[in-house]
Amino acid sequence: MFNFTCHGRSVFYWCVFSAGWTLKGQGETDYITAHTGESVLLPCSCTDLNSSPDTFSWSKYNTTSYAWEEISSESDQYRNRVQLFNNLSPANLSLLISHLTEEDTGVYRCNLKMKKYRYYYITVKGCTLVNRFETFFTTAHAGESVLLPCSCTDLNSTPDAFSWKKHNTTSDTWEEISSESDQYRNRVQLFNNLSPANLSLLISHLTEEDAGYYLCYLAEHEYTSVKLTVAVPPQSLPFAPFALGTVIFLHIIVAVVYCTKKNKGTDLILKLFITFLLILIYRS
Repeated sequence: MFNFTCHGRSVFYWCVFSAGWTLKGQGETDYITAHTGESVLLPCSCTDLNSSPDTFSWSKYNTTSYAWEEISSESDQYRNRVQLFNNLSPANLSLLISHLTEEDTGVYRCNLKMKKYRYYYITVKGCTLVNRFETFFTTAHAGESVLLPCSCTDLNSTPDAFSWKKHNTTSDTWEEISSESDQYRNRVQLFNNLSPANLSLLISHLTEEDAGYYLCYLAEHEYTSVKLTVAVPPQSLPFAPFALGTVIFLHIIVAVVYCTKKNKGTDLILKLFITFLLILIYRS
């Protein structure tokens, strides 16, 4: 029979006891790679699955203070993100970390009393943009739609945060694009809800005001730039006036030829011809 005293706080349990539990893989280091937004399970269990260690904890190495810091579900960093399983299986001391961020990268250890540890090195891969810090040039026509491309190099990545911004040439500032603004309401669409690594922006019903420089911006100060040119088709002359002018012009030419042959009314015809040209110039 074992005698022990336990004190519980969040996911930690501290006990003084007289038993010598051992861990599977004790003293070993596991290397785990995951992506932002995912979950990762750090497996830790006793060699005897029927045992019930009442004292263990999880900690992470702080590379700034060079010290091991206990993982607490009450801390800002891990609140609502960590889960234990020993309440269901006492010998299972594994730790589940959800909604990973790049800050979760580092060394972890499963701790039993009597200096019994198992280590884990987690690498959390974030989003690195395709063609980051480069500018992509594209042209579209007014009234059409255009896709401004932006994506992570690793399609399994889930960026913590990102935004699209447009350069305001008047104030010389970058303004965030919002589907709620008057300029873009019901005209912009994202695709990261279907594919988290796809950060592209679709703009519909283009106008001349949409031309300019855009930024696909990550919270880590990483971006890619797009220069959008909106082409506006030239306005054509109305058909009816143009057709009427052509008919009149042809009649004048015929009259000029006829009168030239007869050597009559040349001055009058020239005046009519000049008047017609002035009318055309005025209408244009």
